[in-house]
Amino acid sequence: MRALAAFALAAGLLAAAGPAAAAAPRPGPDARKALDTALAQYHKASFQDALRNFTKAIALFSDWKTASGHRAMCRWNLGDQAGAESDAQLAAKLRPNDVSSYVARGKARFVLKDFPAAIADFAEALALDRDCADAYFGLGSVYSAKGELKKARHQLDQALRIDSESAAALLVRGGVHDKLKEFDSAVKDYDRVLTINPDFSWAYFYRANSYRELKEFRLALADLDAFLETHPNMTDGVYLRSNVRFLLGDFGGAEADLSRVIELDPKRGLAYSNRGQARAQLGDRAGALRDLRQAMELDPDKKDKIQAAIDRISSGDAASGPEAAPGAAAAPAGKWVPPAQESEPQPALEPESSGSAVIIE
Repeated sequence: MRALAAFALAAGLLAAAGPAAAAAPRPGPDARKALDTALAQYHKASFQDALRNFTKAIALFSDWKTASGHRAMCRWNLGDQAGAESDAQLAAKLRPNDVSSYVARGKARFVLKDFPAAIADFAEALALDRDCADAYFGLGSVYSAKGELKKARHQLDQALRIDSESAAALLVRGGVHDKLKEFDSAVKDYDRVLTINPDFSWAYFYRANSYRELKEFRLALADLDAFLETHPNMTDGVYLRSNVRFLLGDFGGAEADLSRVIELDPKRGLAYSNRGQARAQLGDRAGALRDLRQAMELDPDKKDKIQAAIDRISSGDAASGPEAAPGAAAAPAGKWVPPAQESEPQPALEPESSGSAVIIE
């Protein structure tokens, strides 16, 4: 009898537990709508709007790990590393049961730089849905971060085959094309980004880098002018424009831009050395030598190159012309963290910093 009673009690407890488990809370329609809206905005490269709706979704359904995984990537793109890692740590605890949750955990693991696990999650998502553009996009992002550029391009091609309007995927593929030195293709991707989202001004900066590599200096200048209208204090943008102006023979414009760079970043030795070159072209020998000596103090590792320029100017020879300038670094496709003073995103998908063309390296 005791055994029977114990069995009955256990059965009763299991029966009581069953309905409770089945009634576990789930996100309501408003929370799901906010998440869907955020995902659409993310792929349009409207990252600030997406962030607001990811946050709204989580406010409507707290501790929503799937939403946190998607928000982690958005925050990371906006330069909020601490917030991104906080979201990613939560989302990494997910036990995925559908495509979206596998993708969300993959994004979280990507932010945490656990690339093999991220790849496994995106592969699981594709096993459930072979047409999941976001999973292909995630794989492309991982392979780009790992430097496996051809694999990255293939995955991003698949993502864009399914969702040709994903500005986010186009941005990453544009960066991959840049690093593969496929600059014409990069320009086409950035063109599409601006068609989809004309307000995403960072695309002008990335396209300017590609135009600069193609020696389309006037097109690069037009893009940098457009970019700097909304980001006047973005040092790398001003610095790149100074180089493009130098290459176009606008030494006065180059000098003005480099003076602005020095105002924003007084310790940037290359700005002094390049302004010295521009001033030499303008006939200001004293100013040129003063800048070059300052550059030597700030960049002693470039002493030999700077001294050669000083000797050339001191002897009365013209400074190096624009054709002596080395090529600009391609616009990166990965962790493109914006400068501290910038609030608009520079999309981030792998650890790499943006480079600019220089006259003295």
